[in-house]
Amino acid sequence: MPATSHRSTKLRQRQQLVLIFSHDPLAAALLGGLVETLGYEVHFRRPPELVEDTLRRVRPRVCLVDCADADACREDFLGRATMRGVSVVIFGTREAIEHVRALAAAYQLGTLLMPPNGDDLEALLQQACAD
Repeated sequence: MPATSHRSTKLRQRQQLVLIFSHDPLAAALLGGLVETLGYEVHFRRPPELVEDTLRRVRPRVCLVDCADADACREDFLGRATMRGVSVVIFGTREAIEHVRALAAAYQLGTLLMPPNGDDLEALLQQACAD
């Protein structure tokens, strides 16, 4: 396979990678299942792996962060992720998202209310991949 073809294949694969951080494995699995039905490849953190190490290992295009996950929903981590070109979307209940609204606004992050509507999630992922 020519080098340029290999690079373009790698780029297309990265554009479909979604990394999910959540302290709740059931919620992450359910969200991941929905994301997969939309045609994206889903990855998760492998505890005790640090969130920064997971980001380096997976190299996602989109990172869905549970706003109740204290390890991932930190200003320093979100800043590093966005500097690497990762589109970050914070998800959670309406009340939980309200607690991190200023942080989301400061980094221009998308937000997703849980439980998600499939159409809303698909539109949000398409926008995140286009950024």
